[in-house]
Amino acid sequence: MSKAEHILSSNTRSIRSRRRSGFLGTRGIVALLALTALLLFVFFTQPQMRETVKAWISLITG
Repeated sequence: MSKAEHILSSNTRSIRSRRRSGFLGTRGIVALLALTALLLFVFFTQPQMRETVKAWISLITG
């Protein structure tokens, strides 16, 4: 392997390893989105919240 090929292969490995830096991985982001969606679903299915949303929509639509 020439020196140029060695440099290129080592650079692609370092780029791949740098992508993993971050607070959450893919599974963490998916779990966070699922919990947020569940929370919003529960929140917006409450009767008081439905009334509030209807009132806001009627203000916008006239």
